[in-house]
Amino acid sequence: MMRTFWTVLAVSFLLLGAYVTHADHPAAADGNKPTLVINLTNGADDLHAVVMGLHFAEHGLADGREVVIFFNVKAPPLARKGLDDSVRFKEMPPVRDMVAGLVKQGAKMVVCPMCAEITGVKEDELAPGIEMIQDRKQIFDHLHADSVVFTY
Repeated sequence: MMRTFWTVLAVSFLLLGAYVTHADHPAAADGNKPTLVINLTNGADDLHAVVMGLHFAEHGLADGREVVIFFNVKAPPLARKGLDDSVRFKEMPPVRDMVAGLVKQGAKMVVCPMCAEITGVKEDELAPGIEMIQDRKQIFDHLHADSVVFTY
């Protein structure tokens, strides 16, 4: 119960901050939309959260936003090529197919190198269109005053 309260509170502050930042930022006036960053921290142990994050990324692309998915903490194994079809949530498509579809639609996907090392993922195992971060600039270049970050 307490975790739900803190989650709702955190999301409320995030949305309020995104609204205020977007309303005050010059880019908002000329029609540009904030970058949507999906901070994917869960792995195969919580596929509900993973699929929610990937679906939210799909909605962001459909809304004409730049979308960046950051695979970190437990998520790097989900960025592997050849991920088994059984890695899916209920009747949803396999995570591998969802990720590939997002790449085709233009989502930028990056993997935390330290998290990849800890979870046993090597750079040559990453699916097409997913990059291991070599330089913090690869993620920081997508974080602007009007970026919106959701963590799943």
